[in-house]
Amino acid sequence: MSEGTYTIKVRVIQSDVFNWFSIVEKTVFADGYWTECDGEHKLTMTRSGTSGILHFRNKEPNGSFQVALGVHNFKRWCDIVDNSEKAETAVMVHPTYYPDKDGNHDYPGNRWDVLWKQRDNFQMTLDSSGFTVTVDYYVKDGFDLCATITII
Repeated sequence: MSEGTYTIKVRVIQSDVFNWFSIVEKTVFADGYWTECDGEHKLTMTRSGTSGILHFRNKEPNGSFQVALGVHNFKRWCDIVDNSEKAETAVMVHPTYYPDKDGNHDYPGNRWDVLWKQRDNFQMTLDSSGFTVTVDYYVKDGFDLCATITII
């Protein structure tokens, strides 16, 4: 695959109206931006090697998690960070997917290995709340990717 502009369209599916999760923060690592239309979130990235994070929070004190989506080596990847016990923002978490300023990948909290897994889906049960979060790319290849985030 050659270099080009990538988009990831993201739909969020959730049904528990009493424990609704809202997106409270969006980040992009480099060379991209988020837009939203009709409830769909769209990450546009001008190249492979970048990503975005959606930070979700509900009304509970520990109800927080983040979903990272991106393209690495021309393939999609995804991850979920259970942020229930920490007050980390997406701005704090996002750099942990990439080398530090010296090019080092081996530092505490680094998530560099996640990019190389190039997962097209991932599921996690949040420790404190018991909610299950699933990320699933249903368009997995090419420049126009699509994914769902399901919270149950």
